[in-house]
Amino acid sequence: MLTFKRTIIAATVGLSMLSGAASAIALEPVEGLNVKQPYYAPENFVQQTNMPIVDIRGVQAADYAKIFETQIGEQVRRGIKEAKYVYQLAGIDFTQFEKQSEKVIENSRKLNPEYFVIVEALAKVGGISVEKMFTLSQLDAALASAAEASLRGCTTISFDGTGVVGQVNDTPSLSGGNYWVLQADDFIQVMASGFYGSGQTLGKDLGVVINFQGTDSKGVGLDSTMAIELGALQNYIVRHAKSVDEAVQILEKHRTVVASHFNFSDSQGGTVGVEMLMEGNYVIKRAAGIGHANHSERPGVMQDFAESVGMAEKSKQRTIATAYTEWRAEFAQLFIDNTPEGNIDAAKYVLNTKPIAQHAAYGSDFITTLTAVMDTKKGCMEVAPGVSEWNNFQEVCFNDQ
Repeated sequence: MLTFKRTIIAATVGLSMLSGAASAIALEPVEGLNVKQPYYAPENFVQQTNMPIVDIRGVQAADYAKIFETQIGEQVRRGIKEAKYVYQLAGIDFTQFEKQSEKVIENSRKLNPEYFVIVEALAKVGGISVEKMFTLSQLDAALASAAEASLRGCTTISFDGTGVVGQVNDTPSLSGGNYWVLQADDFIQVMASGFYGSGQTLGKDLGVVINFQGTDSKGVGLDSTMAIELGALQNYIVRHAKSVDEAVQILEKHRTVVASHFNFSDSQGGTVGVEMLMEGNYVIKRAAGIGHANHSERPGVMQDFAESVGMAEKSKQRTIATAYTEWRAEFAQLFIDNTPEGNIDAAKYVLNTKPIAQHAAYGSDFITTLTAVMDTKKGCMEVAPGVSEWNNFQEVCFNDQ
């Protein structure tokens, strides 16, 4: 995820899964969050203590809306309200952007009609049309189209040979506290902002997590025939790909609107990272697994970006303001390359460690709002709201019936 330059204060809005940094937007930290706290000794701050798990296994599609209303109706309506407010703050014409997003919804519905049955049920709960709710789920693309991006956000990891993949979800603090998990027969998917697919999805053979990329990269855009909404694309891949190699093949034809990196593990132990870029995908394969943050791993990209903002040499200022992503990616990869155990416990450990786990510091309210790890061999996902040492992981598995 990426965060925002602070020029306007908004006190009551939540953000989730954002890829741009609008110069017209800034968010006030949630009540009770100390943005001046020390970096290495954070205060315990929990926004969401437990995540609803909505089980639709064996449920008829006609009954989805009823189940959603009963179990997460308030989360859906809250997320929709907050997303609308962000469009307002950003000065984005929602009607115009809805029209611009028509190709994405057309592509997504055609690729993954099964997922749209779920989208339609959530829209019914939210009291809005599918088209409007789907456009609201494109908030990252809306802001990226009218904004200047900043390199800060999520970190993803995968361990080769073990089938383990995971990430921390990092956002401005007001985006936290509104996640839930959707458990179906052939996928388990985290839902963000109450109403749309987040970046953590597990299938019977494949697990995938995501981090957005910053100013160094561009996605295919709203008008592309390849453009698919994030949740719909992840859902399709884990239900149709049996291996990381098959996932790479799918992403040759389908991409996210904004530049994104997908980190995959499969039940055979394979790992791969795919940066989905406007000019073509950049595929990453490493012996021990893959650590990735918010910049492209293409040679020279990070240095070019630092020089473009006048911070060619590494320094505290550059680390905080422009290249914090470097530290997170390097730290994650160093751990992956050297840990003797690439299991779930190892994933939890590194994702809970500085600089990967985020909390408010240096005047910023940018924090870890979700930690997720998956064991594709076991068929289980474990999720914890916020920094995992402050919350218990909740395990969701395919074979728990």
